[in-house]
Amino acid sequence: MTARRRRRLGAVAALLALTGGGAAMATPAERVPLLVSIDDLPLSASALHADPAQRRRITVEMLAALARHRVPAVGLVTWGNVRGPEDLELLGQWLEAGHELGNHSHRHLDFHRTETAAWLEDVEAARREIDGLLAGRGRPPVRFFRFPMLREGDSEAKLDAARDYLARSGQRSLPVTLDNQDWSFERPWVEAMRAGDRGAAERIAEAYQESLRVSVRHHRANARRLFDREVPQILLLHATAIGGAEWDRLFSWLAAEGFRFASADEVLADPVYADAPRFLGPRGPGLWDRHLDARRRARAEADVRELIARQVEAWNRGDLEAFTSAYDDDALFVSPSGTTRGRGEVLARYRKRYPDGRAMGRLTLDIETLRLSAGGEVSMLGDAVPGDVHGARVVARWTLHRDDGAALVARVGPTLIVLVRRDGRWWITEDASMEAE
Repeated sequence: MTARRRRRLGAVAALLALTGGGAAMATPAERVPLLVSIDDLPLSASALHADPAQRRRITVEMLAALARHRVPAVGLVTWGNVRGPEDLELLGQWLEAGHELGNHSHRHLDFHRTETAAWLEDVEAARREIDGLLAGRGRPPVRFFRFPMLREGDSEAKLDAARDYLARSGQRSLPVTLDNQDWSFERPWVEAMRAGDRGAAERIAEAYQESLRVSVRHHRANARRLFDREVPQILLLHATAIGGAEWDRLFSWLAAEGFRFASADEVLADPVYADAPRFLGPRGPGLWDRHLDARRRARAEADVRELIARQVEAWNRGDLEAFTSAYDDDALFVSPSGTTRGRGEVLARYRKRYPDGRAMGRLTLDIETLRLSAGGEVSMLGDAVPGDVHGARVVARWTLHRDDGAALVARVGPTLIVLVRRDGRWWITEDASMEAE
């Protein structure tokens, strides 16, 4: 076992201790509906399992664990993992066991790194193949699609193109709420088993269980923060050999935590699934992290707008000190007359240029564009999550109405304001204000 993996397992153990023990026993009516979804059917990490007999054995083990706990799963098929007739038969076994098959694309392409037309073609190719399989067994067409790596597009155009395609093709995006890194345990566990190192395999299996428990509790707590109630959840799992060996114990723990296994229709009927946030971050987080990001962004935008509104109010009452209090100590102010650096120098410039209320006139500022900046973060368990909003760029048009003694005169121009958030407060770091010709 590598030093990196030992550190990660130690982090898992520490996080598990922080999340506390199991939930109190819930009555059937109080249990939280949980949809189990399984990515990369017929088998994840298929290069590890080239032997058809081995693939059949793993499939039997996964289906047996689901059956023992009466789990109605949705399996998302990565069609590129289908190697031939034997794998088609494995998918048939999932259908015969009562599970639903959905679309997880053909080649599992990263939408952020793939041109839109090529990505859509790949997804549609998989849909046609899966529809053909379903039709041959008397089943209805594909209902669900899951974005590979949960990446829905890194631009507004891509996001819109994907959503339009799904709507036209009759597929619904199946989100993930209980995100985790279960797939990362497959290779080391398989390698330990094949080497006959039962001790290492058991330690990896224990880490697999602990990491899933931490992830489930963490995302469940986030849902309570968001909605002030327990909400139905969607668990992400991958079709793996370690899953076939460990799902029985995982499902028993989930039941002890107060979950009950539910269908996709029941879970998705909850209002929390009615609208998905428009997320354009570099990674593919779970649904609750997307909602948290949307709330952080809404709060940040409101705070920036409020700061600018306070500036306008301060200007219009002739209070230049209050107006410039929003500038950072090292702020950079750029105008046609030159560059000024630092809050004190910006204040001195304004006092010289606008010595009294008549010179200041009355200011209006119309925001045309407000863009927020947020970094991505990686949790101790390896999950990609949105970071806090730390910057903003505002493009606006200012208008200054002044009485020159004979008539009201209006000066207008564009401005670009760059802000950062530090210690819970927004500061203007750059301000480029020009006057229209």
